[in-house]
Amino acid sequence: MKKKQNGKVLNIVVLICIVIIFLIFVLTIMFIKDTFHYSTSINGIDCSFLNINDAIKKLEKTMNSTKITFLFADDKEYTCVGAYFDFEVNSANPLLGILSKQKDSDENKKEYNLTDLYNVDEEVAKNYLSSLSIFTDKNTNKEPVNAYLEWDEDNSEFYIVPEVYGNKLDFNEAYNYLLNALRNGKTVIDFREITDITPEITANSIELKEQMENINKIVATTVEYKLHNGDTYKLDASTIKDWVSRDDNGNYSIDLKSNVTKFVDKLAKKAKYKITSTKFKATGLGEISVSFGRATYANVDKEKEIERLTKQLESKKSAKFDVIYEPLPDYTKIDTYVELDLSRQRVWMYVNGECVLETPCVTGNVAQGYSTPAGIYYLTYKTMNATLEGYNYDGSTYSTPVTYWMPFNGGIGFHDATWRGSFGGNIYMTNGSHGCVNLPYWAASTLYSYINTSIPIILY
Repeated sequence: MKKKQNGKVLNIVVLICIVIIFLIFVLTIMFIKDTFHYSTSINGIDCSFLNINDAIKKLEKTMNSTKITFLFADDKEYTCVGAYFDFEVNSANPLLGILSKQKDSDENKKEYNLTDLYNVDEEVAKNYLSSLSIFTDKNTNKEPVNAYLEWDEDNSEFYIVPEVYGNKLDFNEAYNYLLNALRNGKTVIDFREITDITPEITANSIELKEQMENINKIVATTVEYKLHNGDTYKLDASTIKDWVSRDDNGNYSIDLKSNVTKFVDKLAKKAKYKITSTKFKATGLGEISVSFGRATYANVDKEKEIERLTKQLESKKSAKFDVIYEPLPDYTKIDTYVELDLSRQRVWMYVNGECVLETPCVTGNVAQGYSTPAGIYYLTYKTMNATLEGYNYDGSTYSTPVTYWMPFNGGIGFHDATWRGSFGGNIYMTNGSHGCVNLPYWAASTLYSYINTSIPIILY
């Protein structure tokens, strides 16, 4: 009897369980048929197990409570709460479409991104956008800046300054972009995507890096010149850095040709020095020192210096140089010249090493201060039948006709002096000329026939 009762109780319990399971199943089916599947995400918002109305409420509530971030060029960022734009789901139809697919198929899709999901207050959106400094600040409508080279004074080298992206943005384009992003439920709206003016050269440019490396090697080259007076004149980074130029395409280079030429011009001014005397092999005396008698300078051989310096910079190796000067005439080796010894009062002329003239002369009157200056000169011109005019020691004037006139130092020159009965000796001390070199007629004629403007006249 007791076994029968236990069996009935067990049957009742089983029946109750079956009923409960069935009810749960029925209720679940009834619940699920009008709700989204588990892990359903709509425009990034979890809508699992929500029906259409609840999903709309959640979508709107989430967007209106979410922080919306706006990104612009120059790292400008703005934020506001979504409620500012009054988000409302545009229509339930797209949501019903998703629900229908989930009920009527085996669709496993979990994430859905709907376009134009929301309506927003367009006027508020326009006012908000126009209030941002990106459109009100006059400095924000700028073009992009390419990466470029800048001089580092401390390290004496060029470095790359990174590019700057432009922030030039059309308001109408930005407004339409904003509305589209808000309607699609974007919470981060990056306006840089429509800021389409970008730098052409960036800090990662291989070409720019190679240009910088090559230029820095040249800039690091130091060339030091030792000058005649013991000073030095240096070409180093402080000067070469200013030779760097950039073309319209943003490429950097150093124009060595023009800049080296300019530097050598400056070097030539620094290195130029005055020469007062030179060596000369005087007739009967041997090698002596002769004054130039006129401003004479040692000049830099610019052509050779430009060539040498350019090659040195191209090698990118530092160096120390003595200045290359233009060669001066070696008066110990000349073989065609006119020689005048003021002490011996004698003139010689040599042509190709052969003495074609030797004659006594009379030079300036020492007692009256009409000396003939020593030095190395060249004939200015020569002419026949000239009249020499000037002032005597007492202030009176003179006018003297001569047959041969050969000036070489202002108004001082060689000429015949037929009024003299003798030449040479000490006549010049008290009865000399006004500075000219008086010659016998025959000697003046001979000299006139040989001399020209390219023949040195050496007085000592």
